[in-house]
Amino acid sequence: MVRLISTRVLLWAIVTSLAVVLVAAGRPAVGQQEESGAKPAAAKEKTQKPKKSRGRLPAYYGKVVDKKQRQAIYEIQKEYRPKIAALKAQLAAITKERNEKIAAVLTPEQQERIEALKAAAKARRLKKAAAKKAAKAPDAE
Repeated sequence: MVRLISTRVLLWAIVTSLAVVLVAAGRPAVGQQEESGAKPAAAKEKTQKPKKSRGRLPAYYGKVVDKKQRQAIYEIQKEYRPKIAALKAQLAAITKERNEKIAAVLTPEQQERIEALKAAAKARRLKKAAAKKAAKAPDAE
């Protein structure tokens, strides 16, 4: 029991740390907001024409930013995209490892029962989606 609790605490600490890193990755360090945010964008514009980069702005930003700011935001997002993807992959691997350890606690009969319950839930979701699609079909015509 103690080992199970300590494993939970360890996993919680890892997930929390990853969440903090993901949140911190989107924010500049203290005192670097003006320097790192303005200079690289200005330097890039002088050396070459700005590329037409596409991305998604955070909620409500589209109504307040100009084209130059929009481009700077896209560049920042582009810079952090691989870092965030790597952390998400790491989180997925840890989650998979956790789930495998949890499944190893069950007996083979319990594992079969879990698989049957998952299959039944999937069948219900598919049936519900088909019914919803069928209900929309007459409206489209």
